[in-house]
Amino acid sequence: MSMASADHTESSGGNSRLDPSVYFAFDHKIFQIEGAYFRLTHDSKEPCYFVNLGEMKGAIPTKSLAKEFGISEDSSDAELLKTVGSALKYVKEIRPNDSIPRELLDGSASWTISDSHKEIARGRITMQMVSWLKGDEEIVLNQQELEDIANDPKTKEAVQDAFREIAAKLEIKKDDVVSKIDDIVRELAYIEALRDYYSGIKKIGNALTRLATIYRRDRTTSEELSRMLILIEPVIKRFDRTFIEIDAQTCEVMVILKNFDATVQTIRQTRDNLHQSFMVWGDMVEHWEGVVVEESAEVERLLKTTYQFLARNFMQSQVWRLGNL
Repeated sequence: MSMASADHTESSGGNSRLDPSVYFAFDHKIFQIEGAYFRLTHDSKEPCYFVNLGEMKGAIPTKSLAKEFGISEDSSDAELLKTVGSALKYVKEIRPNDSIPRELLDGSASWTISDSHKEIARGRITMQMVSWLKGDEEIVLNQQELEDIANDPKTKEAVQDAFREIAAKLEIKKDDVVSKIDDIVRELAYIEALRDYYSGIKKIGNALTRLATIYRRDRTTSEELSRMLILIEPVIKRFDRTFIEIDAQTCEVMVILKNFDATVQTIRQTRDNLHQSFMVWGDMVEHWEGVVVEESAEVERLLKTTYQFLARNFMQSQVWRLGNL
């Protein structure tokens, strides 16, 4: 799953060939500075335009750009600047001429997933259809179990029976049922990709719990680990709850099909909220990848980085939560 920037487009003849309804095709010369980009600031999370100033980098708040550089309020540049803030919910960085995230254009996702996540989603829906036919609908999330079920010839036959039964109950064509199921599978595949990515975040939480035991005799490190666990535990619980809720809302095939548009909207909203939350974890998940959870100088350095990350991103929400119990 990619958490990087928007799709980049090379333009050989300036912005004139690009459609500002699809691309960040700015006209003003301020947006032609080499290496410039839009990004949220680390502290205030305010959208800013970053430009190189010799060996330093300057950050101009997006809301100030139009006034500072005489950009007309009714120009396409002004409209695009309004879009930047919304777009940065879905991508980390935007450069002039990048494509506008598809979430803002048609609601689909602007990031990529693997075929395995599509197969997991299809296996899950297949299992739900087959179990619905038997009168005992259930959710299966184990990847190997889903693959075994989906590849079973009896399952494929049962799915066709389910398509016919569902079409008859809803009084629509079988092909319409197949099409809607394909659409739901495509949407749920992004939830499966996010679930897979989330396992990396959970591993960090599990590692901190194990290290709290390993470092229990080291007072300083033990206290830092305790504070880290206080910060990360509500975050983990909130993510867990989100996955439980979306699974519950998509566990009945007939309900999905009867409320198709609303279900797609719910899946997409959950997808976007999770993806936005996970973007901040990118570097941290990478740092912990393959780390041996044991007492070592490497782990201690990583703990300091992790503590800074958690305090910077989750301290305020934690203080708010405790103050409103």
